[in-house]
Amino acid sequence: MGLTEDIDLFQTIFDSAPNGIALMQPTYNEKGRVEDFTVLLFNAYTLNWIGDIDYKGKLYSKVFPMVKETDILQKFIEVAETGIMANFERYYTGEGMKHWFRFTAVKQGDLLVVTTEDVTGQKQAEIILQNALDTAERQKRLYDSITNNTPDLVYVFDLNYRFTYANQALLNMWGKTAEDAISSGLRENGYEEWHALMHEREIDEIVITKKSIRGIVSFPHAEQGSRIYDYILVPVLNEDGQVEAVAGTTRDITEIKKVEEKLQQSETSFRNMIDQTPAPTLVLTGDDLVIEQINQSMLQMIGFDENVVGKPLLKLMPELTDQYIWKQVMKVYTEGTPFDQWEVLVTHKRIGVMRDYYYNIAYRPLKEEGEIIGMIQVAIDVTEQVIARKKLEESEKRYRILSETLEQQVIERTMELQRSNEDLQQFAHVASHDLKEPIRKIKTFVNRLEHHFDGKFDDTAIRFMERIHVATDRMFTMIDGVLAYSTTNAAPQKPELVNLDEVIKNIENDLEVTLQKTRGVIHYQNLPRVEGATVLLYQLFYNLINNSIKFAKTSVPPNITISSETDLEGIARITFSDNGIGFRPDHATRIFETFTRLNPKDDYEGTGLGLSLCKKIAERHGGNIIAIGNLDKGATFIITLPLKQKEREI
Repeated sequence: MGLTEDIDLFQTIFDSAPNGIALMQPTYNEKGRVEDFTVLLFNAYTLNWIGDIDYKGKLYSKVFPMVKETDILQKFIEVAETGIMANFERYYTGEGMKHWFRFTAVKQGDLLVVTTEDVTGQKQAEIILQNALDTAERQKRLYDSITNNTPDLVYVFDLNYRFTYANQALLNMWGKTAEDAISSGLRENGYEEWHALMHEREIDEIVITKKSIRGIVSFPHAEQGSRIYDYILVPVLNEDGQVEAVAGTTRDITEIKKVEEKLQQSETSFRNMIDQTPAPTLVLTGDDLVIEQINQSMLQMIGFDENVVGKPLLKLMPELTDQYIWKQVMKVYTEGTPFDQWEVLVTHKRIGVMRDYYYNIAYRPLKEEGEIIGMIQVAIDVTEQVIARKKLEESEKRYRILSETLEQQVIERTMELQRSNEDLQQFAHVASHDLKEPIRKIKTFVNRLEHHFDGKFDDTAIRFMERIHVATDRMFTMIDGVLAYSTTNAAPQKPELVNLDEVIKNIENDLEVTLQKTRGVIHYQNLPRVEGATVLLYQLFYNLINNSIKFAKTSVPPNITISSETDLEGIARITFSDNGIGFRPDHATRIFETFTRLNPKDDYEGTGLGLSLCKKIAERHGGNIIAIGNLDKGATFIITLPLKQKEREI
């Protein structure tokens, strides 16, 4: 067989490859089906995984027995039988390996060539990235998309000890949703009395001193049981330098504490404990600080393999020499002083790439018969959390600047509106005075006319003079009412019980001449009594009735019907319909817009304000008005009004 004639040549080629390569020959069962493979050749990269063993001529399943528990061997068999190349990824545990591998199997003549690539780091990065993306997609706001990427607990208190913000990690710990937790206090969110009192005293102290407070506390997690947390509370100052809120960050240090406790319980058995702990841990000994023991978590984090054992740490990572962290490490070894610090910046290489990382670090001296012989290090990578927090701080800074700009714009706009309102109110007062002047003259001349014809008026003339007095008095009242309505914000009106039958009757009297002239008729009875402003409700129905008269069909007397019904919730539904010219259905909403005219002003008088005012009055009373109509088929207006007002003023 050609490919196997010069094994040494193939071995040299294979050993130069950056991935694992295996050359294998199929083995067959009595039915002529492939059931396994005889290993012909492994390259050096593969031997680094399995060690220096005698593999040649052995079955693949014997060299890697764990493949029987996966579908890896079956995938190889399918390639051998079909000739179709396979490329797949599997997690493999066995022979001291716990890795994700990407397998590529190709049939070459009678042989099978398998390329194996360790993609553990890539998989872990994909898993971390996917988790971060999934978390970000569930958040609605930028702050949540940042803070919820961290396992740290992030929260904000107001000065009344209520939570105004809590990230997802904290909500998970409570077992609550944001809607249930925010705006609640410590006790409502499950804190015990002693714990709540402790934080309340700390918040008070921060408000007075404007200084941060840090501590360690143990309390239960909704899913993980009792946990130990390191927390820091910091003041949030406003532009005047006063504390306006207290922000907090809490980190779970349970694993580090467990490491410390286990070390304290038994120094002699700490080696097994280090291998088993999930926290990245290593042991350094001697003046050169040689790596005596290192667990898998630490190896994966710093990007080395187990060959680092027995080598000085500075030989592997010389870039640490002049950094702050190394000076603290040396103090632990020379002085025996424990060292703990969170978010330490360390610049070093991982897989040949230099970059900045942040770690939560704990160093403890390792002693033997009272003498310091080395140290134990626990380091947890918090780079992503720190970067997320820095982004959050930058976002908060930008938000504060934007908020201050918007606040100034609001102040300026408010001042402009105040000036505009004052001008409008002054205009309304002047206009009302000018409108009343002609009415005063009418009353004056009517009085003179009565005095001049004292005792000479017949019954009809006397009735007309009384009508003039009633009309001018009501005009005075209407002008005062319109003035009050135009100054609504300055002088809200108190609601009173209004009899709508009386309102319609007064409108009939005021429009008596017009109704007689047009032969118009208004049908109504048993309309409800509602709480409201009399002058405004008068104006609402006056405008509707006047519109029906104005927009009547030529030579057809206006016929207006007003009926009502009241539901169990205390809402009156008043239906107002006429037999006028109507309007197009698609104008049912536009008809209420200010200054809107649907008909030529030469044919129909008006300003286009009447129905807009009706809508405003109905809404001001907590109700509504809608229009229904068709051309030449009349118009219908449905007014809803509450029988009782919820507010003391309208």
